[in-house]
Amino acid sequence: MSAQVLYTELPGANFYRHLELHAGSRSTLDLVLSNIKDPLRGTLFQLASIDKPSTYDALSYRWSEVDPRHPVSIEIDGVPLSIGSDLHVALLQFRSTNLPRLLWIDQICINQADEEEKIHQIRIMGDIYSKAQTVLIWLGDSSDQSDVAMEFFPIFVDKVRQDDERSRLQQSCQPPSDVIEWGGTLATHLGKLFLRPWFGRVWTLQEAALGQKAEFWCGQKSFPFQTLETFERGCYGDRYGHWASALALIGSGSRRSDPENPDRSLIAHIHVVSTLRDGSGISSARILNTLRKLDCSEHQDRIYSVLRFLDSRLVKEIVEKRMPSPAELYHLVAMHGIQRGELEYLGAAGLSQHRMSYPTNDDDSSRPRLSLPSWVPDWTYTIRTHSYWVLNSDCQRKRGRPLYTAGRFRSAEFSWSFSDDPPTLYGSGVVIDEVNECTAPFHVPRLPKVQEDQRTKATTVLTAVRDLQSYIASCTELATKCTTRYGSSNVERACRHSLVGSMMPDGSGTSMTGVIVRASDEAVDSLFEGFQTQVSVVEEMEWFTRRVESGPPFSQDDYDRMVRSTAAAKSLGSFSKKNTLMQAMAEACKGRRFFITGGKRYMGVAPDITRPGDRICIIPGYCAPFVIRPKRKHYQLIGECYIAGVMDGELMEEDISIETIVFE
Repeated sequence: MSAQVLYTELPGANFYRHLELHAGSRSTLDLVLSNIKDPLRGTLFQLASIDKPSTYDALSYRWSEVDPRHPVSIEIDGVPLSIGSDLHVALLQFRSTNLPRLLWIDQICINQADEEEKIHQIRIMGDIYSKAQTVLIWLGDSSDQSDVAMEFFPIFVDKVRQDDERSRLQQSCQPPSDVIEWGGTLATHLGKLFLRPWFGRVWTLQEAALGQKAEFWCGQKSFPFQTLETFERGCYGDRYGHWASALALIGSGSRRSDPENPDRSLIAHIHVVSTLRDGSGISSARILNTLRKLDCSEHQDRIYSVLRFLDSRLVKEIVEKRMPSPAELYHLVAMHGIQRGELEYLGAAGLSQHRMSYPTNDDDSSRPRLSLPSWVPDWTYTIRTHSYWVLNSDCQRKRGRPLYTAGRFRSAEFSWSFSDDPPTLYGSGVVIDEVNECTAPFHVPRLPKVQEDQRTKATTVLTAVRDLQSYIASCTELATKCTTRYGSSNVERACRHSLVGSMMPDGSGTSMTGVIVRASDEAVDSLFEGFQTQVSVVEEMEWFTRRVESGPPFSQDDYDRMVRSTAAAKSLGSFSKKNTLMQAMAEACKGRRFFITGGKRYMGVAPDITRPGDRICIIPGYCAPFVIRPKRKHYQLIGECYIAGVMDGELMEEDISIETIVFE
């Protein structure tokens, strides 16, 4: 049908439409597909205003296009309007059986054929959701035992809160014996629930965060958003390990999560929504960084979906530009953020994080290859490394102190300026040295999978341990050239700190997926000593394999050693859990390489595209140093780096000269 028949022009920028959904039966999925009984009907009110809002609910759901093979529709004022099947199912669920219901739904209440209207409606969408009585979060119809997951999750949260209180009263950090047992089947149901498309949409941050009240719905089951907020706070305050196991199981099947950190994506998403809901404040760079892993139909939506949380002057400029390209948007947002002192934008940028700078096996043919200045983050893609600034803010939030403070000066003491042709950033910093040598990039070793047979596991473990051992040896050898700076007795320890970024889990949770804190010398040494024990186990396994292949006769010493080797091999099943050094290096070195500098003989870990001749720079106010690359008279930003001996602001205490650094 023609949009002109249904939609009339809105009288002003602050006006929007409501759908009055008429009463009717709540249908099953079979009836939805057949679409033959009691069809959806409604009336569209054209003159709702955000200045005088009515009492209505707003729908948050996965947008789906109209399927011509299975067309479904709603009759609006006697005129049929085609809608997506997911929305159709949601409306059948939410319509009342006896009274009309007032709703706001973007696919119906916005004239999708009018680009001008869409621009204005996107600008006020935050107001629409914030003034809704309830935001109804529709995860989809019931399937894959979702009813079990929806019923269990609130029960689990209440149960664990009680167990935490019992453990606190007993002054015990051991989980009580009646903690809910997590079976594999239940974990699968929960994992599938959180794989629902809603959790992968960029618009969900705004829609869930702004509602006065928000409810999750899946089929006919529901629970309030506060249940997930309680879960998120429980994970960050976990003292007894009750929450960590649930988080790991839920996240383990998430295709959007980092393979080495399967639960980080989920908990980060919930945390950002929760923080935005309570109004405690979060940087715009952190919000946009969370959106990297989420899906959108238009890449501009990564900015439009969070307009409500951006600076009002920036929003005004975006609206005035009228549908700028993704590159223009990202450039504009970075400029405003840096001017406001949010140096996290620099941490999220750099050629090492720009998608065009390295190959991929992802199916990304629909994603643009943006031409951006090196200092502008490309929010289109998921970054390969765990940014120091993200880990830093996590540590600051939970432990009340930052992870790193390499640039101790307050950023407000220095101003930033820009020029347009070419786009250039003028900032302040100190260039401390030049990269002299680098190792090969670090590659996270493949660990054995549960379903693999014992022989395959053994081969995988042998390869992983030997690869890690070889990489550590190459770094240690290169580090010996820095003896003049660190001393012969401390150079190996400085190398070890670099390879794990002086990081370790804080004790809550079972892996590096918890909040990261600074590691002491003793803790770092313990990681490497534990790995050496595993190397010894691998050597025994290698000996066993060679000895068996050589055949009899076997001496008594052979038999005794075979018994020891067999016992060592039994630890293969839990290898990945026990190898905390491999987890720590995956956290610190993924997408990076070890390097040393020439003049002052610093050592550290930098982006894997770092090369000899690059410079090391500290920017006042930022937590970590940067690698920068000379280009004519200016520099290109490469990315963050770790340098042993400067991460606590040691250089800032010296008499150094701050200079102007120009980034292209």
